Amino acid sequence: MAETTTETQAPDTQEEKPEPPQRWVWADMDPDDREKRLGELTLWVDWLIKTYDVRNQIARCWYRHPRIIEHLTALYIGWVRTYAGDPTKLGLRAEAEWIKDLYAFLPRLNSASCQTSHMESPAPQLTDGDDAFGQWLDEPPEFLTAPRAHPAKAQVARLAKEAEAAAKARAARRESGEKKES
Repeated sequence: MAETTTETQAPDTQEEKPEPPQRWVWADMDPDDREKRLGELTLWVDWLIKTYDVRNQIARCWYRHPRIIEHLTALYIGWVRTYAGDPTKLGLRAEAEWIKDLYAFLPRLNSASCQTSHMESPAPQLTDGDDAFGQWLDEPPEFLTAPRAHPAKAQVARLAKEAEAAAKARAARRESGEKKES
């Protein structure tokens, strides 16, 4: 009688980890994705207002203010990373830090012009048509003409040169010590 063996596969013991939240760059999203994510953000903002009782600190028309949307997006992504992200990458006080960030952001989540109903903010004065800005560009300041230099990279280069000089000095001392002994 022939023995038949059936291979049994062990159940997949590794849980699928949720994909880490990505950066939300509203202007770089296609319209469908933008609409979907705005819906997601809206549900979270409603939860936030109810949970933290901050209805008076967040403009009712927050979704009509790009500045407020950006701030709420940063809070939301931070919240997701804190509460649903990889727990091994979080500090011991991550939740408390997020709450601290929330209260630091609250003054930026309102709009003085929209106390009773939404009011469009006046368009900001852009520097593109400003004569003083044009003159500033015509006579390029050092800010624009200075050679490219990253401060941290420059410091690392200086430290590397110092370390190399010190190593050469040690090698020269060792070599001169060996010559004296011979």
